[in-house]
Amino acid sequence: MTSFVLVISFLIDGLILFGLMIMMKKIRRTEELELRQEKVAAEIEDLFSSYLYEIKEENKRMEAWASSGSGSTEETMSPVKETNGGGYEPPLPDEGTGEEQPSIHSMVMNMKQDGWSVEETAKALNKGKTEVELMYKFNQ
Repeated sequence: MTSFVLVISFLIDGLILFGLMIMMKKIRRTEELELRQEKVAAEIEDLFSSYLYEIKEENKRMEAWASSGSGSTEETMSPVKETNGGGYEPPLPDEGTGEEQPSIHSMVMNMKQDGWSVEETAKALNKGKTEVELMYKFNQ
């Protein structure tokens, strides 16, 4: 009877040791995961810091440009031209063809008024039926 109790005791101790080993592996994995997450968080923080620094530098340059009052047109971000009087002069259109082309939207609306179906209009303009239907709906 004693030998039976000893065998059972050893089996239970073995199962306990096996369970402890499994728990230790899970704890190590969790710790490794936490370390990786901390590294990723630090990288993201560094990235945001660098972006913020770049934005601050760009703001300083823009502020300096705006306060100087004389920036060349190459430095501006839009194609706005300044005249000698400091007023606004819109950019000139390209003088390539000389003919104005109607927009897709206006062509679709003209075809609708002429009695073209959605399928015919889409085929003629090489557009999708859904796109043509959306243009119809947006016009209403």
